Amino acid sequence: MRAGRTFFLLLFFGLLVTAATATFSYKYLKAWGTSTIELTQPIDIRVPRGVTLKQLSHIFEDQQLVSNALFFEYWVRLFSNYRNFQAGRYLFHSPLSPRDVATTIIKGEIYQPVVYSLTVPEGYTVAQVRERLLADNITSEEEFHRLNTDKDFLKALRVPSTSLEGFLYPATYNFIVLPEAREVIKKMVRTFWKELPKDYLTDISEKELSLHDAVTFASLIERETGRPDERGAVSEVIWRRLKRGIPLAIDASLIYGIQDFDGNIRRKHLKDKGNPYNTRIHPGLPPSPICSPSKASLKAVLQPTDMGYMYYVVEDIQTRKHHFSKTLKEHNTYVRKFVRQGG
Repeated sequence: MRAGRTFFLLLFFGLLVTAATATFSYKYLKAWGTSTIELTQPIDIRVPRGVTLKQLSHIFEDQQLVSNALFFEYWVRLFSNYRNFQAGRYLFHSPLSPRDVATTIIKGEIYQPVVYSLTVPEGYTVAQVRERLLADNITSEEEFHRLNTDKDFLKALRVPSTSLEGFLYPATYNFIVLPEAREVIKKMVRTFWKELPKDYLTDISEKELSLHDAVTFASLIERETGRPDERGAVSEVIWRRLKRGIPLAIDASLIYGIQDFDGNIRRKHLKDKGNPYNTRIHPGLPPSPICSPSKASLKAVLQPTDMGYMYYVVEDIQTRKHHFSKTLKEHNTYVRKFVRQGG
């Protein structure tokens, strides 16, 4: 009788110890799955198709992606679903936990190395984009000129102009396969449409502007100031001058229309009626955009200040800060100050 009681007591305590051990192991393994490690460098690794969980766990341990193959195997069995793992190439960065590894592979966040990257700063012109592509051997002079003026190509991209100027959105473009010029341009124009502010076409229509005019307007703002706090004021000056039929007198536009500009605006340039971009003579907006405007400049067209500004001139050469004036007298005072600074 006592022997039977002893047996059951031993069995009870054995089960109790086993249950306690299992609980401890479960909690430990769960915590291990969220603990992070620091990688000495990013790890580029492939998950082969058809590999078993045990095999993959050992691959990860060998590559130092996880600290323990057995732990990873059982962690996945308890807290994840190996059937959802997707084969492919992955790149992992620090800090990294086993759960991060599993989540990345389940989501199928495949690593596709970039073979070509193009960065187009805000305010770049078509000519500057062309030079980048030429330098990278992505296009030729002849091909780019053809694409830039191809009416059918422009129509397919919904570009309401005779060239791509203004519609090559400034951003960084990455490609996993070396692209042709046509692909690069398509991606840039599609990004323009994607980044166009919400309800922009409706809003500019209410201002009696076409998209071509709005982009032209925005490109002037972009080239006139790089300061976010000044875009609205520049917009106001342009709007007031347009409404009064006064020439905009924007030198960035004048310069755009000068072939082989050497950095100096001469009297002959100021008097040149043959330059359609000479906004010192010709009233209204120039014939086309003069660069690729940012989203901020596109928005500024519709968000002018209301301070009565009619003029502006650089006030501080170092910061390129402008002084905005309501009267010509005040403006001339700051022009003289700018000249004394060596402007």
